[in-house]
Amino acid sequence: MFLDGTKTKFSWIIQTGDQIKKEFRVHPPAYYSGYKLDVKNDNQSKFIALHVGLYWGIGVFIIHDGDIVDVMCDSKEMYDILNSNQETTDQIISDKINFINLFIEQRKLIVKYHLINENSNPASELIR
Repeated sequence: MFLDGTKTKFSWIIQTGDQIKKEFRVHPPAYYSGYKLDVKNDNQSKFIALHVGLYWGIGVFIIHDGDIVDVMCDSKEMYDILNSNQETTDQIISDKINFINLFIEQRKLIVKYHLINENSNPASELIR
């Protein structure tokens, strides 16, 4: 799974064997969430992309219970937070981590995080 995000958009690509699904979304206005989801930076958006991409992948039966999911992070900060389970003071990121961890636990997913170069992230092409 590749993902990317900006203050206004986010994207994900799920690749399984020969199948590739590419998706992107525009962040809704902050007032839709009572300003709980007022995206201020790219890292917040990337965590939203991971949360939504996992949820979408499960919903359309691309990701199945017990699957191994390789998540490709082009942000060292994101990679470090996910790989070490370190705490963050960013409320949006913290909330997304909680939802992501729930998906992983409920669906018994094996998730591996990989740090990749920004230039080799195909999800970036969908939104930049």
